[in-house]
Amino acid sequence: MKITNKKGKQFRVPDATIRRLPLYLDKLILLQQAGVREVSSRQLAMSLDIKASQLRHDFHYFGGFSKPGRPYDVDQLVPALEEIIGVDNPVPFVVVGAGHLGQALCNYANFERQGFPLVGIFDNDPDLIGIKIRGIKIEPIENIATVIKKKNVRLAAITVPSLVAQETAVKLVDAGVRGIWNYTPVDLRLPKDIIVRNERLATGLMCLSFKTKRLEHPELISDD
Repeated sequence: MKITNKKGKQFRVPDATIRRLPLYLDKLILLQQAGVREVSSRQLAMSLDIKASQLRHDFHYFGGFSKPGRPYDVDQLVPALEEIIGVDNPVPFVVVGAGHLGQALCNYANFERQGFPLVGIFDNDPDLIGIKIRGIKIEPIENIATVIKKKNVRLAAITVPSLVAQETAVKLVDAGVRGIWNYTPVDLRLPKDIIVRNERLATGLMCLSFKTKRLEHPELISDD
């Protein structure tokens, strides 16, 4: 992914680095809450089971955050990473699809604590419309555009049936959403400037099964 620094210069940050930034932030917030004021790259990397050189390389894309040989100032690094990730100000999001999975997402209170307040829930099931989840009323899907524009929503999670996934995603994009957390098994066809993160739950279990099976049956591992 390309980003622009404060001097207006564009550079590419690897997706793997972007995926690690929230892990760094979560660990640093825990250290901050425990009263830790300084942490070395080695200590922080060891707590996340990665190499210190990898952590320093990741941080180098954004200025390094400390002088060589000096520890990181936790109270300065936390807000710096929050700004980079984009959670220094609350980022509202909505969930479309209020079935079991959608309700589980809506009930996850940590989203708010991490800067992502849930501001809308949508479904087309008349038995669900009107029910409140943590104080938020489930609304009919036709209200999506109104809520998104009113609350300036840019992120959405979709947990709808596969048959309506593409149609739902298009409605969200037309309403102003620019990032979609896709919990359906459908490969969404959207404009290139729309960011999609696919969460394939069954695929995750298959990968876990694959690795577990080979731990339990090492004779299945090929020498090739």
